[in-house]
Amino acid sequence: LVDRFLRLPNPTSRPAPPDSSLAFVPDSLAFDGGPWDVVRVVLLTPEDLPAVLAVRAEAVRLQDGTTLPFPGDGVPPSPSGLAAIDYDYDFLVDLALAGAGGFRLFRQHEDRSFSDVTPRLDLPASIREAAYEGVWTADLDLEGDLDLVLAPRTGSPRVLRNDGDGTFTPWTLFDDVPALRGFSWADLDADGDPDAMLLDDGGRLHVLLNERAGRFRARALPADLGAVRAFTVADLDSDARIDLLVWTEDGTVWQLWTEDAAPGAGWGRAAVTAWDGLPAGAVRPGTARLVAADFDNNGGLDLLASTTDAARVWLSDEEGAFFALPDALPHPVFAAADLSGTGRLDLVGRSAEGQPVVRTNLGRRLYHGKSIRPLASSVAGDRRINPFGLGGTVEVRTGLLFQKQPITEPLLHFGLAEHLIIDVVRITWPNGDVQAEFDLLSDQTVEARQRLKGSCPWLFAFDGERMRFVTDVLWRSPLGLKINAQETAGVMMTEDRVKIRGDQLAARDGVYDLRITAELWETHFFDHVALLVVDHPAGTEVFVDERFVFPPPDLGVRALAPLQPVAGVRDGQGRDVTEPVRERDGRYLKAFELGRYQGVAEPHVLEIDLPEDVSTDGPLWLVGQGWLRPTDSSINVALSQAAIQPQGLRLEVPDGRGGWRVWHENLGFPAGKLKTVLLDLTGAFAPGVPRRVRLHSNLEIYWDRLAVAEGRPGADLRVQRLAPETADLRYRGFSVTHEADRSSPEVPVYDSLAGTAPVWQDLIGYYTRFGDVRPLLEAVDDRYVIMNAGDELVLRFPAPPPPPEGWVRDFVFISDGWVKDGDYNTAFSKTVLPLPSHDDPDYATPPTRLEDDPVYRRHAADWQQYHTRYVTPERFHAALRPR
Repeated sequence: LVDRFLRLPNPTSRPAPPDSSLAFVPDSLAFDGGPWDVVRVVLLTPEDLPAVLAVRAEAVRLQDGTTLPFPGDGVPPSPSGLAAIDYDYDFLVDLALAGAGGFRLFRQHEDRSFSDVTPRLDLPASIREAAYEGVWTADLDLEGDLDLVLAPRTGSPRVLRNDGDGTFTPWTLFDDVPALRGFSWADLDADGDPDAMLLDDGGRLHVLLNERAGRFRARALPADLGAVRAFTVADLDSDARIDLLVWTEDGTVWQLWTEDAAPGAGWGRAAVTAWDGLPAGAVRPGTARLVAADFDNNGGLDLLASTTDAARVWLSDEEGAFFALPDALPHPVFAAADLSGTGRLDLVGRSAEGQPVVRTNLGRRLYHGKSIRPLASSVAGDRRINPFGLGGTVEVRTGLLFQKQPITEPLLHFGLAEHLIIDVVRITWPNGDVQAEFDLLSDQTVEARQRLKGSCPWLFAFDGERMRFVTDVLWRSPLGLKINAQETAGVMMTEDRVKIRGDQLAARDGVYDLRITAELWETHFFDHVALLVVDHPAGTEVFVDERFVFPPPDLGVRALAPLQPVAGVRDGQGRDVTEPVRERDGRYLKAFELGRYQGVAEPHVLEIDLPEDVSTDGPLWLVGQGWLRPTDSSINVALSQAAIQPQGLRLEVPDGRGGWRVWHENLGFPAGKLKTVLLDLTGAFAPGVPRRVRLHSNLEIYWDRLAVAEGRPGADLRVQRLAPETADLRYRGFSVTHEADRSSPEVPVYDSLAGTAPVWQDLIGYYTRFGDVRPLLEAVDDRYVIMNAGDELVLRFPAPPPPPEGWVRDFVFISDGWVKDGDYNTAFSKTVLPLPSHDDPDYATPPTRLEDDPVYRRHAADWQQYHTRYVTPERFHAALRPR
């Protein structure tokens, strides 16, 4: 792959010349009740301009005059004594306060008033009333709710885990950090998940790399770095990696970057600039500030450093070198924000008299600046991402100008030099989902789209005209899937079977053509594939049970009489909802209210009347055809913290006394998209009771058709099992998908590609090289094809002669293997390792070296012949950056 000029100079991302005329003109703000100790800026709602607020030992005052008590106990607050947090997911920003008199949380209401909800948080008095120096917010367990980090005046941090139900639970985390004074949350090692940086009162900066699922690993900084006054995070050199910027005691600002994510790897570093003349020890950690932002809008990040008495600004030039503006500011600066919506960052500080000061940004160069507001989806039934995307990243490309910022605030500012619009924005949300938007105007809100980042590989078939989507496969064997905050599901069954209707698969040149594509944030391990050709007499139908349930269902081919529509369906409110489920026509029944989280709705019931003429003397089946919107590992963690229990299908029948009895307690759910479930009603009805059933669940199951059929266990079925004639692995890219509405599944279109560049942060490791892979698929033997996102497995099966007259043909596709997704709470989701095997259903052993993996040791030759393609997320990270 050639992606740059070989002889001509390659274009680079360079800022415009700096605006050396830049000045910050002071303007006082009228805040009664001073003097004030700290001045902060918060975004109170997603639509607002940033608002200034002032804090002193007894009170917090907002610009509109709203006053809240501050728990200072007579002691002035630190600059970190207030944190903006939307703790209850209503997209209104609440205020967390921490001072010498304790911790308080004030909830914002729709009328812009605030109330103290601390007594409702279910916290012990030892946490509420302790003496604190600061408070910060981050989604530490990456499950979509914002948590809190409290800094006691002495001792280890106190972390409060947001349970998603209006309460918090103390969480033992970061115990090795004494007397916390500064905190930041951003992805330093470019592995997708945000890392934690904590500054203690001795000036030691602790970097804890996120190992996912609530685990962190310390990464020591250079021993000779010196004591740290303040720090921040930014992509200072536009190389698509977030740097750590530290301001040390000698006045130097250092840029540090991780050279490798592996344990024991070192740091790269470079001195960026220095504030000369500051006496050593003049500023204690927690009171100084370091800010990286584009003050002159030339497209390059500038720097601001502030002590308790003064502040200085350095601008960056076209080469990334820094020079100081002539005069230091004679007061501290606490924040930089576009307060007026003009596209320029103003400075907010405090005068010597204790009054808030705004310094308006003025310059001669007419450079443009744009604001981007990342926002989680506000629709019900989502909550995959914390409300303002904190912990994610935003990348922008305008012409050749590339910039990347971590989402540390709800409002991000980008300088665009002379450009008027942003050509493309790519947001990596804090759950790992990726979204691109084009041609953004100023101050644009980008709301997260609700799409599945993991849903197993997709199966396509040639139907005589074109390749069309059939369904997804390998739903029964997810690796490392969290089922709650502590436990990981084992793999009960690796074999999967799905029906392909006769009208969905036609022979072409004597072969049946099937394609499997990997298009989501997953790694697929295909150990075996086969195709059953099922010929059966006309007037019968054949199915396999496509449910996910424990214990697994019987996957044998079942013959049924023709399906009969059910006589009637009523929802829990008694409304007739029969029409949407009478035929399989792509109209899906949504008979429930959405819950708080994706995949889990409010508890609901369908009451189904069977046809009067259906026989109950022999085998009888309720046939449901539809799809499931699934949860994922992170959502399951959030559900367990909120004490919400997903419930599969429960089937009840009349008890003959006017009530109901449970016929099957747990029937699971449809295993993915466009699936058929077979619910056995044989013997369910006592003589004389109504032929009626009830289906209960709280899952997001959308039914396309509900029908009933008598079993035909003695039907003559002629079944042939075919091995693939050829099996080739190749790169394809990513399909365009279509979703008719929220009740309909996302369906890919094979003939249309959305793109071929990487769209996910791929799991790191060795994948199968492209070409012939048929030997790996011949048997269930832990020799498998390892597929990455964008790959396609092309399978061709020899077509036998057509069935005799009066017979029809359907198919069953068989696959055996595993799926591992990249969700941050899935076990070992960063790497292809550990390799799965049929003798280790628990998948609980952490990865080590490839050479030590048991599967590798059994089949080492496969890593010489087949698994030679090493994949990292590097191409994903560099996708927007000029190369």
